[in-house]
Amino acid sequence: MISTKKTYTLRTAEAIRSALAAAGANVVMTRSSDTFVSLAKRPKIAHQVKADAFISIHFDSSPQTNEASGHTVYYYSSKKDISLARNLNTALKGVGTPSRGIEFGDFEVLRDNQQPSVLLEMGYINDNSDFSKIRTTAYQQRVAADVVEGLRSYFENGAQH
Repeated sequence: MISTKKTYTLRTAEAIRSALAAAGANVVMTRSSDTFVSLAKRPKIAHQVKADAFISIHFDSSPQTNEASGHTVYYYSSKKDISLARNLNTALKGVGTPSRGIEFGDFEVLRDNQQPSVLLEMGYINDNSDFSKIRTTAYQQRVAADVVEGLRSYFENGAQH
């Protein structure tokens, strides 16, 4: 299952990178292949490149197959991150998995990040319904288009820095 998570995470991240670049964004990936970048290094990279926003892409898994479904937007700081989380959550409503909403997440990549940051769990890899979508190029492209729209809305509405 782990290699599957890595495969679809990288495919989705690459779709997002491509869509953002096509929209004119300068995108810096913390990784673009199946290599490990420490959790501590990821926020440092965002700070070094003076990122306008940091988005960490993931797929969730529940203890039991078909126990949970949907995507979640996590934030750490209500001052720094919540506006980004809200804009992305609104934009992601049409991806085809149930929205689990916006949640506080005490994750190192968010907690230690100086940039506005979110962690997106874009579905449950061990839920048959979610996985039937996650594995498709159409889903990955829809997530990418929605992330672009969420970021556009965030920056047009006065992004907090």
